[in-house]
Amino acid sequence: MEFITKGDEIMKIRTFSIITMGILLAAGTSWAQVQASSSNARSVSRDLGQLLADEQAVTQIITVQYYPLEDLRDLISNVFRIDRAVIHIDERSNRLIIRTEKEKLQDLLNLIKQLDVPDVVSAETTAMQTLVYRVYMFEIPVTSQDLKPFFMNLQTSSQITSGGFLDAVTDRDLQISGFQVINDDEEKRTIVMQGKAASGESLKRIVEKIPQSQIMELKWDDEETFTKDIEAARYSRLPEPLRKHIQTFLGESIRTVGYWFGAVSLPGETNAPIGPWRLEMRTETERRSNPRENTLRLDIKVLQQGMSPYMSPYMREKEIISNSIEGRIGKPIIVGYNRESYGTRKMGAMVILPEAETAPSNDSGATTLY
Repeated sequence: MEFITKGDEIMKIRTFSIITMGILLAAGTSWAQVQASSSNARSVSRDLGQLLADEQAVTQIITVQYYPLEDLRDLISNVFRIDRAVIHIDERSNRLIIRTEKEKLQDLLNLIKQLDVPDVVSAETTAMQTLVYRVYMFEIPVTSQDLKPFFMNLQTSSQITSGGFLDAVTDRDLQISGFQVINDDEEKRTIVMQGKAASGESLKRIVEKIPQSQIMELKWDDEETFTKDIEAARYSRLPEPLRKHIQTFLGESIRTVGYWFGAVSLPGETNAPIGPWRLEMRTETERRSNPRENTLRLDIKVLQQGMSPYMSPYMREKEIISNSIEGRIGKPIIVGYNRESYGTRKMGAMVILPEAETAPSNDSGATTLY
């Protein structure tokens, strides 16, 4: 109800009582019930009229910041049932104008103060619009150092045949897992191969066995990655319970071969290098009434780039991981994989740590972009 002046308001209440009696009679309400309603209305009218006329009553104007005005007024009047209080809403200034007995005013102010707070659910939901991810790629290192994986691009004469090539690569210190012959022109051919070799001497013998051949490109898998120098990427930095869980799949000898961190919105996606590969990640979420129970959905791909433009499309890019998985914010996600590397198979695990974005303390005032 809105109260403007004492005299006007008393007249409003009396008018309301007469109109209410007419409506009740028209609806078929008995005269006894109408009399009871009329009596209650006169009682309310008398109490409010006395409150407005009471010189001991006080008026207070309160600015509300967060709680909807009408909901707050209804909550005070209907739920907490603070009687003998007149509450007026001023939507223009987002204020409540309250008139009540002096001894009840402080209790009413304390109640409004406790209710008028930011919406925790909305704040958490907004904070989780962006998540910070740490993504690790762990693998079992190669234990045998007798033969090392390699890739080689060999240019030869067009006179070389497949049989002649196979004879040339027959060596006890050499294992060829795959090769591809490409006809450059009438005089030259390119042979793209991968496998294992004991040393460069083994590859040198291939060149000696194939006339008019020369090595155009050679790469060794030396089991070293740039992540070994990044402190945050080390396996030992993971929480001990998580390390023990990963060790049940990969054992204790584990090294980091890829690491990426950054912020991704919900929904959102990222495309970034991770170790020697490329990470594609798309994020979505299934929101629930309690933000802490939101389900996170990730579509993940890790792609291995081809080592030579001469390779066929199939050999140029391979999927190491392609998976859709659901998880929870703040809980680690583990995806196991088995990939081919220079003709050998390697076991590994991708570990994803999604966390709600927080603003770290930064005395420099700098902003970090991912």
